[in-house]
Amino acid sequence: MLIIFRILIAALIVLPTAVFAAADDWRVVKATDQVKFTVDRTNWQDLRAGEVVPNRAWVSTGPRGRVQLSRGVESITFQPNTLAAISNNESAAMKTQIFQQVGSLDLEIEKRSQPHTTVQTPYLAAVVKGTIFHVTVNRAKASVAVDRGLVQVTSFASGQRSNVAPGQSATVDKKAGMTVAGRLSKPEITSVAASVAQIPAVGTTKLAGATAETKSSSSATNKNTSSSASEDDSASNGKSNGNSSRSGNGNSGNSGGNGNGNSNSGANGNNGNGNGHSDDSGNNGNGNGHGNGNSGKGDNNSGGNGNGNSGGKGKDK
Repeated sequence: MLIIFRILIAALIVLPTAVFAAADDWRVVKATDQVKFTVDRTNWQDLRAGEVVPNRAWVSTGPRGRVQLSRGVESITFQPNTLAAISNNESAAMKTQIFQQVGSLDLEIEKRSQPHTTVQTPYLAAVVKGTIFHVTVNRAKASVAVDRGLVQVTSFASGQRSNVAPGQSATVDKKAGMTVAGRLSKPEITSVAASVAQIPAVGTTKLAGATAETKSSSSATNKNTSSSASEDDSASNGKSNGNSSRSGNGNSGNSGGNGNGNSNSGANGNNGNGNGHSDDSGNNGNGNGHGNGNSGKGDNNSGGNGNGNSGGKGKDK
């Protein structure tokens, strides 16, 4: 009897801890077919009622898919053709972050004294203390409509912000920026510093709000990386196949062919073993132009040709 009593006491001590740990989880209340989730953006699994959604997992609904998630008094409903992820971090100021790439979400968020939940879309961010609101995203724009409470909406690229109240909405278009509407009155729009989105729109890798300098710098970095890779390739083994536009001339015409050449610096040592073809008679002439280029200079290159024709002559009839 004493043993049973001790077991019951231990269970009562552990139970509140388990309940508290589960309170942070988003659990599936309702789910139709065509609802899946992934933790690696590669392997997708079906999501069913009663299951817990892993932290930072992406949830996707098909054309007929719907799913409702709940966490205590809070709920998030995914409408058809929606892709979004939920990240929970109790140690951060913004404890819940929702990344919505496309589709429609209906959200009911618990009211607290400080903002604690944000919805990040490709064009805007919505920050709330507690409210009922709806977020819709497509390739060109995102919008927020509020039923209860207040939602702070910020446009990344245009640097605009608005506090949207019940009966009001804000839309951010990738070209036109922010516009607002309301049944009785429109919310005000204020200017803020432009920022960069955290997720891209569907069908692109560009982030809204990225400056021209950022894009230019990124492009230049990619070009330099590509150029360095080419030079390293040529300098190490020097083996390259090239179709030269500056072909060497045989006796009867322009010869064309591909050759393998060794080059130590990625410059003009690209000739070798080219077959010359005479335009006039159709006869073939073999010309060997083995060129080893040191410090960017080929020995038998006739001006840097990749056709191996500096010594090869085609025969004329």
